[in-house]
Amino acid sequence: MTPLSWSGDQRLRTAAIGGSRWLEHVQLWRPHDIDRLSTGEHETGVVLLSGTFDLFGGPTAWPARGARTTPFEGRPMAVFLPPKTEFRAERGNGEILLVAARQPASKPVTGRGAFGTSPLLQMAGSGKAFDPNTGEWRPAETFATSPESLPPRRMERIAVGAITVERVLAPDYKAATLSLDEVVLAAGATLRVDEIPNRAHCDEVMVFVRTSATVRVGHGADDVEVRGDGAFCIATSHADTGITIAAADGPCYVLLAYAGKN
Repeated sequence: MTPLSWSGDQRLRTAAIGGSRWLEHVQLWRPHDIDRLSTGEHETGVVLLSGTFDLFGGPTAWPARGARTTPFEGRPMAVFLPPKTEFRAERGNGEILLVAARQPASKPVTGRGAFGTSPLLQMAGSGKAFDPNTGEWRPAETFATSPESLPPRRMERIAVGAITVERVLAPDYKAATLSLDEVVLAAGATLRVDEIPNRAHCDEVMVFVRTSATVRVGHGADDVEVRGDGAFCIATSHADTGITIAAADGPCYVLLAYAGKN
């Protein structure tokens, strides 16, 4: 198991994921006063590691998002970005983690079904759009092709023994391939990913870890010691990952990105 290599500068560091079917890259972004990125051809899961920003996903604005000073304290705030979306950050100072993945090829949707994927016929000033499949007006952000902000109240907290997992993007969320779980491990704690209840059954897992101490990331008989930031892409057997993450002499932040829903 080999850690991914980082490139870039203090503003934007990227770890490309070569040879994977779904996962494209993971990025660490420290936006300038007004800064922007684009998702290109990939759907992207975003987690605010620290700081507070005014965020913009395409035409949608989310002011003053994020509340923690480090990823080791407080609950996460996330954003889902579909392909071909500009993501902008303003009036903030902090760090943002982004995970990009390829979407599976899909057949074109025609007729009434096409109107259920995009927020058409929006009600002025309401933030809602009409879904002809259900006959209801629902929040425009909830359509599959729309960027969406996910505050902590939208996330389930899951106990794995004494460890708490934050389900950032659930397996049944509208993302075509991505699911995300966040965990903070106390010193001496070990997380076995296969023990996380109702996690996504997937083809690949990206493990991102951050620690100022030491953490061991294992996959079967293969494990690697990490200090600072580390990222790994691991192929799985759908239901079983064989991944363990063990914090040694200090706390460890972990983001798990599952790709290729099954």
